[in-house]
Amino acid sequence: MERARRDLSEVYSRLFDHRPVVQAEIRYFVKEFEEKRGFREQRGLENVNSTIKEFNTQSFPDACEDLGSSIPTVLPRLEAAIQITNRIQQKEQEADQSDRLQASRERRKAEWEAFVKEQHRKAAEVEADHTKAAEWLKQQYAAMEKDLAKFTTI
Repeated sequence: MERARRDLSEVYSRLFDHRPVVQAEIRYFVKEFEEKRGFREQRGLENVNSTIKEFNTQSFPDACEDLGSSIPTVLPRLEAAIQITNRIQQKEQEADQSDRLQASRERRKAEWEAFVKEQHRKAAEVEADHTKAAEWLKQQYAAMEKDLAKFTTI
């Protein structure tokens, strides 16, 4: 019975108790990860450190020397470039303004022509009305003269 219980306990632990196996796998994974990553990061940091040292000893002094020699010539060139761009900008503004003025002139000219046409149409309408009124008055006076002539002959 004791032996059966031990066997049963052993079978149970083999089937359901995986802690030792999982712990061993976790330790192995952590060890591999830390070692491989540690070396990789260490190499990366060494590369960055050597690059910075190289920059500080070679590139930076050369760059400072080149800047010191080229800055006095850059300032006049920069001022000349600013003047050129200001002139270009001024010409574009003048062209834009002249385009707007030209468009405004054309719009006013079209408005004036429309106004003149409207005035001619109204003048012709008034002239036609005047002609009709004058004709009507002539007819009225002619009729009145006929009526007056009838009364004078009686």
